[in-house]
Amino acid sequence: MVDIVINQSFSEDDLLFEKLDKQEFESEEVLNLKVEAEEISKETEINELLSYDVIKRNLEYNLPHQTEGALQILRDLNGSALLADEVGLGKTITTGIVLKECIMRGFVKKALILTPPSLVDQWVAELKEKFELDFTIIENESSWEQSNFLIASIDRVKNYNKENKKYKHSKAHEISWDILIVDEAHKLKAKNTVRWKFVDKIQKKRFLLLTATPFQNDLLELYNLLHLLKRGHLGTIKEFRKKFLNKGNKRYPLNPKELRERLQEVMVRRIRSKIGIDYKKRIPKIVAVEPTQKELDIYNAICDLLKTQYFAANGTPINSRLIVFAILPKITSSSRSAMESLTRIINDDKYHEKTKEIARQILNEYKNLKIDSKMDKLIEIVEKVLKEDSNSKTLIYTKHPTTLKYIAEKLEPYNLKVVEFMGGLDREEKTQRIKEFKESANIMISTETGCEGLNFQFCKNLINYDLPWNPMSVEQRIGRLDRIGQKNDMNIYSLATKHTMEEYVVDLIINKMCCVGLVIGELPIILFNLGLDDEGKTGKSKIEERLMNSFIDSKNNLNIFSSEVDKIAEIIEGGIEEYEKEKDYTKEALGEWKVKE
Repeated sequence: MVDIVINQSFSEDDLLFEKLDKQEFESEEVLNLKVEAEEISKETEINELLSYDVIKRNLEYNLPHQTEGALQILRDLNGSALLADEVGLGKTITTGIVLKECIMRGFVKKALILTPPSLVDQWVAELKEKFELDFTIIENESSWEQSNFLIASIDRVKNYNKENKKYKHSKAHEISWDILIVDEAHKLKAKNTVRWKFVDKIQKKRFLLLTATPFQNDLLELYNLLHLLKRGHLGTIKEFRKKFLNKGNKRYPLNPKELRERLQEVMVRRIRSKIGIDYKKRIPKIVAVEPTQKELDIYNAICDLLKTQYFAANGTPINSRLIVFAILPKITSSSRSAMESLTRIINDDKYHEKTKEIARQILNEYKNLKIDSKMDKLIEIVEKVLKEDSNSKTLIYTKHPTTLKYIAEKLEPYNLKVVEFMGGLDREEKTQRIKEFKESANIMISTETGCEGLNFQFCKNLINYDLPWNPMSVEQRIGRLDRIGQKNDMNIYSLATKHTMEEYVVDLIINKMCCVGLVIGELPIILFNLGLDDEGKTGKSKIEERLMNSFIDSKNNLNIFSSEVDKIAEIIEGGIEEYEKEKDYTKEALGEWKVKE
């Protein structure tokens, strides 16, 4: 038997035929292996997207930068990359194309996606609608056995028990994943965090990190990301500091040209100005609702009930902020929703008779109301919109199904085609109602749970009948319209009842956060930079929790409440200003490059 000695690289394509001519191989067996390896390489080389014919029928727009980016990740980077396209270019779609292609080619049989909590449902919907992929959400430790295609909130699964030194979801580390995808990867910028260590411990053959901002304050954040992706690509931390870190400016590298060359080997990045997509403006229109004195008296009576007359059956005051947080938004959503909440208090034995009696009195006042100023204002807006353009579509949002039904009931006499959209609809029902809205209806009324992951670029008018106190929920509402393919500037109407907390909250969220010229997806980055995107003690976002606490502590003194809102506004404005500087530094440090042909 002849000993086979392999001392040639099997990837030196340019030298193959030269060596063949000169007969430079150690043995015939080595030559045969070399030729066979080259043939296999050619067969598996990805030069086209086999899956795109399946995908394109579900995509409303064919955007070359998305398919080219996916092809580059697969062809040149072997499915592992930092996808760092600027905000608004559709990193989710590019990633979905990569994922679908890998599955169709048989490369991927087990896939895991980690996202922020607020994006889990949106990812599931996008993958189902656009790529015909079913992903199971990780709800508990047993969920890891339920499917080969899983998606999880990274904040839910990263929990680490310091006492037994184990991750709660250690099962994630026992599985060998064919691909791991992490969205909003800038949250992995710190190497010493539980989040970073959890992701690092996952076994993966292919790895996609998605972020528009690979670093914010320090190039070491970029190093930490790439250390996760490809160990040693930027050298050791000591080597990186010496070669690339500018002590005078941690945001701008020494040897920028060399750093960019190294990054191009693992990163795909495109910027909006080079892609040629025309982004439309969000035009905020806060519509003041002037309540009647009777309506204002009822509102103040409800606030007083929740703050001073809220007693359990045994007479103890109910001071749980969680309960107030749950009831207050329903009370302020609409008169119908308020009446429903009051009725529940009256019929629930856990409340004291004094509390029930006050609730009965307020409910009777509601029943005797002749005017609903908020509803009248909504109808006024709808009539104005249709008068200006009879073919115009309008999407009305509310937090609560009861309010949705109330709005539909009040619009019925106006001979409008109205579509109702909420949670609980199956896939066929959703598809049918979206089709009706696009083709024949004037108005869609929706709750937030009903519209996750859906796109309504054909609609240019949005009315917030009530407004969540979480700016990310509002951002998601606007994001249904503010998508690639929107051809019109968008009118964002938001109702705000004067002399109530609502007028201050609406101004903060709409004028100071969601309609200040940011592109869809930039607000979450800003809130993350400020440390305000996480959940607070009550499970709500930190901003929402802070607003609720401020309102409760103000004891319905609107001067005190508005002062606290102003403080939050100052923090947000400072965060936006700093973020704009960071974007400039990122462009300067990373430069620009096109997808390889």
